[in-house]
Amino acid sequence: MFGNVPRRIRGIRRPVILFRVTDGGTRALREPEPARALVGKTFQLYRRYPLLFLTLALGVVAPYDLVVLLAKGSGPLAKNSELGLNYLLAVFLISPLISALHIHAVAEVRAGRTPRLGDIAARGLRVLPTAAATAIMTTLGILLGFVALIVPGIILTFRWYVAVQAAAIEHEGWLPAIRRSRELTQGVYLHLFGFAILIGIIAEVPLLLGRAGVTGHDTLAAAFIVGVLLHAFALAFTALATALLYFDLAARQEAASPERELGGVEPGHAQ
Repeated sequence: MFGNVPRRIRGIRRPVILFRVTDGGTRALREPEPARALVGKTFQLYRRYPLLFLTLALGVVAPYDLVVLLAKGSGPLAKNSELGLNYLLAVFLISPLISALHIHAVAEVRAGRTPRLGDIAARGLRVLPTAAATAIMTTLGILLGFVALIVPGIILTFRWYVAVQAAAIEHEGWLPAIRRSRELTQGVYLHLFGFAILIGIIAEVPLLLGRAGVTGHDTLAAAFIVGVLLHAFALAFTALATALLYFDLAARQEAASPERELGGVEPGHAQ
C-alpha cells in the first residue's frame, strides 16, 4: 500500500504529463498522489504504529518544550510567537530531526519490515547534521527570497519542499538534497500548495483550539501536557505526510527514469 503508487486506482486511470529525460526521449510521468490520499495514508500509518510515532515525536518535542518552559516561562500553547532562540532551535534542529526519524520509519514500512524504535532513532540521529544543514540553508534562502520580492520566496518554498527528506534518506549532502528536491518538485507546485494547505489545517487547528482554551494558563501542568501532545502531533503528522509525499514524488520520477533507484536508495536499505 505504501510502495510504488499504481497507475490505476479504483478502476480510474491516472492522468499523465510528459517529462523529458536526459537521453532526449520523452516518457510519461504520472500525476502525483492527491493530497487527500497522502493524508489518508498518513492516518493509516498512525493507526498501524501509534506507539512508534508517538514515541518518536514525544522523544524530541517533550524535552524541547520543557527547556523552553524553564528558560522562557512559556508552554507550548503560549500565544506569543517571538522569533527567538527557541524558534531557531525548532526550525533548524527539532523539525529536521523529526523529519529524519519519520522518513526512515516510512522507508522500513515500504520495505515490508516493522520499524523498530532503536534502529529508527539511530538512523535519524546519524543523518541529523545533514538534515539540519539542509534546513538551515533552505530556510535562509527562502527568507532572502521573501525579502527580495516575495515571489522568489514562494517559488523556493515549493522548490525545496522535500529537501530535508532527501537529505535524510539519500545521504548525499545538503547541496545535492536541494538539487534533488528541485528535481522532484518540478511542475507540481500547485499540488504542493494544496498539500501544504491541507496538512497545515490538520496540524495547526488542534494547536489553535488548545491555545484558545488555556487563556493565559499555558504553564499549568495539565495545559503543558496537552500542549506537548498537540505540538508533537503537529510536527509528527507534518513530517510523516511529507515523507509519504517525498516517496511518491520519487516513485513517479523513477517510473519515468527507471535507471535511477527510488529515492536515491534501495527501499529498506537506508542506513
